[in-house]
Amino acid sequence: MTENVFHVDEKASDRAIVIAEMVAQVQRMVEESGNPEGFDAKAWLDDWLTRSLPALGGDCAGNWLDAADRRAVIFTILACTQSGAYL
Repeated sequence: MTENVFHVDEKASDRAIVIAEMVAQVQRMVEESGNPEGFDAKAWLDDWLTRSLPALGGDCAGNWLDAADRRAVIFTILACTQSGAYL
């Protein structure tokens, strides 16, 4: 009898969870500070993650999702966009 073994790419799984958390954060920010009607938080985040950010020395936020301490920086920068704070 063969055993079914499912391989889970933990890195990809972790990244997907982080992206989902970020999408939820963006949606909350828009609901609190703007007009969420017709806003696509996932599309906005997908674009934002590929943009060069001065707060990261010109790097893209998407490149910072590989470690918890780096993700914390990205969540902070994302939260600052709600108030217009500049890092």
